[in-house]
Amino acid sequence: METKENYFKQWSDKLSIPVEEIEKEFELVKGKISKEVPDASEDDKNTLALKRLAISYKKQLRSPAVGFKGIILGAEDARDIIAKQRKDALDFFNENPQLAISQGVVNESGIPLDTRKTWNSGKANMGYGKPLPASLFMRKIFGVASKGTDEQKFFSMSMNGDVCNREIPLMTPVRFMGIDKSQDDKTYVLNSSSFTTFDNDDSIKLPEVKELIEKYLDVVKFSELQEYHNQNKDDYNRTIAIEGTVCSLNLEATSVGSRIMVIEDGDNIMDLDSKGVTCWVPGSINIDFAEGSKVYVLGRTSQGKLKDEDGNITEEDGDITINVTGICPTIKIQIPNADLIEDI
Repeated sequence: METKENYFKQWSDKLSIPVEEIEKEFELVKGKISKEVPDASEDDKNTLALKRLAISYKKQLRSPAVGFKGIILGAEDARDIIAKQRKDALDFFNENPQLAISQGVVNESGIPLDTRKTWNSGKANMGYGKPLPASLFMRKIFGVASKGTDEQKFFSMSMNGDVCNREIPLMTPVRFMGIDKSQDDKTYVLNSSSFTTFDNDDSIKLPEVKELIEKYLDVVKFSELQEYHNQNKDDYNRTIAIEGTVCSLNLEATSVGSRIMVIEDGDNIMDLDSKGVTCWVPGSINIDFAEGSKVYVLGRTSQGKLKDEDGNITEEDGDITINVTGICPTIKIQIPNADLIEDI
C-alpha cells in the first residue's frame, strides 16, 4: 500500500509543487476533516484528506498548464488594457450620444462596446460588438526556467485577470504552472492559467542571478543606451539589463506609485558633470539597498520630449529613462537604520 509520503512525491513531480507545500495543504485539509468528522480514526482522516487533495490536483492535471521550475528576473505591474478604450467611449458618448451609438462605440444605454473586430494575431474577436468588461488586467513577467528534464531557457509569460494580483517573488527559485505556447525550442512563451502561482523552492539549483542576467538578457552599456532604444523602440517587449552605481534614491512614491532611482556608469562617477539614467521603480519591487550600491537594472527603455521654460512639450528628444521590471544588487550597501541614526 502506498504511503502518503509516496503520494506527495508523485504529485510533486507531476504538478511541479514542492513536497513541503503539499504537506502543508494536506494538514489544512485534514484539519477541516477533523472538524467535519471528529469521530473518524486517524487512518480514516488521512485517507479522506488524501482523496480530497487528489480530486483537487486532478483538476490541475486536466488543465493545459504544466509545471516549470526556475527564477523570475522581472515583472511588469498589472495594467488595465481596456481602461483607455472605456474612457474614450464614454467621452465620445458624453459629447455626441447619437453618433456614439450609431457607430457602435456604445449601446443605447451608454455602455461601452468592444469595437475590435480582430486581435493582433488576426483571429476574430468573439467579443466584438458586446459590452466591454469593467476591467481587463494584464501583466508580463520573464525569467529563466525549465520543464521536466529540459534544459533551462529564457521564458516570458503573459498573465491576465485575477492571476495578475498574485505575489510574484523576484530573483529567487520558484515552481509554477504555465500554458506552453512556444513555437520554437529557443525560448518558452507561456500563458498563465487559473492554477498559476509562484512557490519558493530553495532546493532548485540555479547559477548566480548575475550570471543568468548576463547570459539571457541584452546587457547594454551606458554609452549604448540611445542606439539600443532607437533600434528597438517599436518593440514593446524590449528588455535591457544595465549595471550601474546608485547615485540617487528617492523612496517617496510619485503620483503613479513609482520611486525614482538614478544610476551612473561606475567608471565615470567621479566626473561631477556626468549624467545618470533615471529609473522608474514600481511599488511592487522591493528596494533593500542604499545609495552607493552597484545594481543590475532590468527594464524597458523610454524617451519622451523635452519641455520648454513654460512647460510646453517641444520636438526635442529628452533623456533615455528606464521603466524598471527587476533589480539585482551586485554590491549592496545596507540602508541605514533610521532609529539608530535618530538615537545618535
